[in-house]
Amino acid sequence: MHRLLKPTLAMSAAFLITCLCQPAHASTILEKVRAAGTLTCGVVDDEDDYSEADTHGNLTRLGGDFCRALAAEVFDDAGRARFRTLRDEPEGLRAVRDGKVDILFGATPNPVIGQIYKAAFGPPIFIDGQGFLVSNRSGVKTVADLAGKLVCFINAAPPEQVIYDVLDPQLRIPTAHFPFSERGEMEVAMMDGHCDVITGDISWMANIHASFGKRADAFTVLPDTITTDPVSPAFRDGDPQWAALVSWTVWALLQAEGHGVTQANVAALRTNADPVIRRLAGGMPWIGRALGISDDGFAHAIAAVGNYGEIYRRDVGDGSALHLPRGRNQLAGKGGMLWALPVEPLQ
Repeated sequence: MHRLLKPTLAMSAAFLITCLCQPAHASTILEKVRAAGTLTCGVVDDEDDYSEADTHGNLTRLGGDFCRALAAEVFDDAGRARFRTLRDEPEGLRAVRDGKVDILFGATPNPVIGQIYKAAFGPPIFIDGQGFLVSNRSGVKTVADLAGKLVCFINAAPPEQVIYDVLDPQLRIPTAHFPFSERGEMEVAMMDGHCDVITGDISWMANIHASFGKRADAFTVLPDTITTDPVSPAFRDGDPQWAALVSWTVWALLQAEGHGVTQANVAALRTNADPVIRRLAGGMPWIGRALGISDDGFAHAIAAVGNYGEIYRRDVGDGSALHLPRGRNQLAGKGGMLWALPVEPLQ
């Protein structure tokens, strides 16, 4: 059975000790969530336009499932999750700062931005990065094939600068450039053959591709990316217990995939001989109470939404309209970039 590449047990212990040593009088986000009876999650919807401050595509389904997982841990009821749709990442981070949402799904971890908005970030739930949507008639199969092609992008947005800084000078792939001020105009140009390639984060490329409908088969999102742009949960800084709970929500769903714990079998695995599986399935006390949830809180999350692999397939992979391959969103042990702390007792 596949296992994640695991950091040391000392890292796990140090993380919890750091996160749970806080003043007894502090009013935590978890206390406020319980008092409200609901978990309010912000999700970023950039489907209708392109914000120069937000390069990701619409990942609201992915964020929604992580929100439901967290609600299942806190309330044993994924239906207690409530959603606030926000136009772009800056609006979402303002909502975190102002207490309008308990957590935001759809932010790029950045310590400088975190200081501006008084926000902290959890582990990535998706590894995004700048990629390419290509016309099949262009003959482009890899990034190297972009040489001499007409690349379209939104003017003055981050992907344009990457073209100038990375693609042309560093990778030595000279391209022709065609900037647009509006997404809709660029999509029409692509469908009409005036662009060989559109560039942006692959989540955004996948959303554009899906919007082409019956004509989507004439275009392909390349699997290669030339930047790394992770998507993480964001929450108000200064609440280490909430930071630990959010982080372990992500890690537990990743570890569940690595250990074969699924939405369908989690209940049956409570008595499994493997102590790691038994902890994830809620059959053995572990860190739940230290995080402010029940010992079987992670089992409730898995029962509600499945493990990370099930979530990915349903929300952005083969089971969704986006059809994004796992790529760098595989577990670390399978060549991807997603890792988790070990599911082991603290010492």
